[in-house]
Amino acid sequence: MSPFKNCIPITVTEAMIERIIKMKSSGQDIKVEITPRHIVLSGTMEVKKMMFKKNVAFRITIKPVHVEKRTITFELVEVEPIDRNFINQRIFNRPPFFEYEKRAIKMNVNAWSIVRKIPIGTIKSYELAEGALKMKLSL
Repeated sequence: MSPFKNCIPITVTEAMIERIIKMKSSGQDIKVEITPRHIVLSGTMEVKKMMFKKNVAFRITIKPVHVEKRTITFELVEVEPIDRNFINQRIFNRPPFFEYEKRAIKMNVNAWSIVRKIPIGTIKSYELAEGALKMKLSL
């Protein structure tokens, strides 16, 4: 008997994550790529320094490291060209979907309407696949 018999599969796509990160952000050009090993975000962000504005290109690689109830925690693997807390904060602090703290990004899957429709259960498993984060919610 499969341990995932009473589970509901849920898929979060690259486009869904892009939409959330672009919400409430001005002029960010962001592309999300999900591979079987990492999630890579790349794009440009407007950075103000004194009276000057400039667009800075960035590339951030994250990987899932921990799951608890309905939250997946990701670890920052690599940030290019500069690893600055305020840039990471501006990209990933998107309550209720994402919270950024101490180089960890917590994704509350309950914030996604696709999951909210299922009032019970916790994340039993997750995996990165080409183009998507696939989860199984227990019932």
